[in-house]
Amino acid sequence: YIADKHSKAGDGMNFTRTFWNNAALHMAAGPVPEGAPKTADSCQSKWSCISTLFKVVDKLSNASGVSYDFEKGANIDDEGETMWMDYISVCIKNPDAKAFKKKGWLHFEKLQGVI
Repeated sequence: YIADKHSKAGDGMNFTRTFWNNAALHMAAGPVPEGAPKTADSCQSKWSCISTLFKVVDKLSNASGVSYDFEKGANIDDEGETMWMDYISVCIKNPDAKAFKKKGWLHFEKLQGVI
């Protein structure tokens, strides 16, 4: 939904309350999503998490000295472990980046034109 309607966000990808209400209605009209019924607040919260992860993966994919693959992530082996831990703690300062040590993030490419 957001990928199709992102032009409504304006600068900074800040969506209005009406947008989030419509996103929740869109989720309710489609196949039954897992978990609790989707609300405007839950959609906005999920988007916040997704945009944070996008920024982490974007930093990794553009980092000097780090090879990033959208399927294998940073693909760090035992030899690169020290560099990886230094990079995570000093350069990114985001514990969420640890998740991409050996795996990619399938939403990254789709969101590149959105965020």
